[in-house]
Amino acid sequence: MRSFLSSAFDEWREGWAGAAFLLLVTSIWLLTVGTIFVQSAADGPDVGFPGPYAVSHLQKILVGLILMAIISCVSPRKIENFAALFFWGTISVLVLMLTWKLLQGGVVRWIRYGGFGLQPSELAKIATILFLARLLRPAKQSQGWQPMLKIVAVAALPFVLIALQPDLGTALVFVPTVAAMMWVSGISGRHFVVLMLLGSLIAGAAFPLMHEYQKDRVLAYLGIGDISRETTGGYQVAQSIIAIGSGGPTGKGLYLGSHHDLGYLPEDHNDFIFAVIGEEWGLVGTISVLIGFLILIFAMLGVAWNCRDPFGRLVAVGICAQIGFQAIVNQAMSVGLVPVTGLPLPFISYGGTSLCVSLAAIGIVIAIARRPVEVIHPDGLKKGTSDVRNRPIRSRISRLDA
Repeated sequence: MRSFLSSAFDEWREGWAGAAFLLLVTSIWLLTVGTIFVQSAADGPDVGFPGPYAVSHLQKILVGLILMAIISCVSPRKIENFAALFFWGTISVLVLMLTWKLLQGGVVRWIRYGGFGLQPSELAKIATILFLARLLRPAKQSQGWQPMLKIVAVAALPFVLIALQPDLGTALVFVPTVAAMMWVSGISGRHFVVLMLLGSLIAGAAFPLMHEYQKDRVLAYLGIGDISRETTGGYQVAQSIIAIGSGGPTGKGLYLGSHHDLGYLPEDHNDFIFAVIGEEWGLVGTISVLIGFLILIFAMLGVAWNCRDPFGRLVAVGICAQIGFQAIVNQAMSVGLVPVTGLPLPFISYGGTSLCVSLAAIGIVIAIARRPVEVIHPDGLKKGTSDVRNRPIRSRISRLDA
């Protein structure tokens, strides 16, 4: 028993150097920044740390870190085997939610029971990445129009179900994620361009079907018509820019952000928490957050580059695109570069499902980073056609030395 526990601990300890450790440290840094500013924005300076919001945020971080730790120790092969069940289970939940919406009306985005809340659309992000990675591997299966249209149809399924909730901001995250995965899978340039043009045409044709408040946000952002930006999210953006600009190079100081403390900045602990960072920590603080996300993105791209298995490579790229796109859009929204979308800032904004799912996604990439040479289907061949198996690195090295 003792030798078993010792070997299990040795196996758990291996593979944390390099990208895996960098992903862990950077995630903890962003989580720390998020906790500090959730306390500042939601609880205020008059409440000792941790306040009620900070305590709730820390509890969700703890759940997310436990998920990340568990998943990071799971073999990528087991994650792949679970992908189809996870995807279709999530789709089933989204279909049930849409059915409930059609029967009851209103907006249906959450499953709530007592004090517990779950947002299935967040789970759909990871489920879609894992399932598409299976479909896109090996690269030859993504060549030709028939298999490619199948992949697009699979990706469009969660997009449509989430957009109908309605939650267009979350649905749009699927677009760059799927595009990045298809590009890395080896899709031909001609097919890729045709799909992008087709997607643009569909988006233009679907514009009249959008809800009025969604169309108003886009038109007000583009300056078309007489729609006031103040009533379409422009007020929040204007106050966000004022808050960031008032911070100057080094900020007003922690808990000294008078602009958001006086209530001028709505959703300051959630969608617009980046503005609070800019007001209290200034340019230095916002750049530190940007650097954190850049490190996270390049570390995940490094994992994809070093991974020999196509499934692991595609998953790392998909998660990188999803987290990177969401971070860029949230920060761009805070300074008025894109319309208000309601996307939280990963690892920093106050939230439950989004925070836990983001940490679980990092756990998947860490699992891949710890086993970069674990080949599930060597050279794109099906299982059983090669004598290469998922042996530990040490055993393969010892055989070569022998």
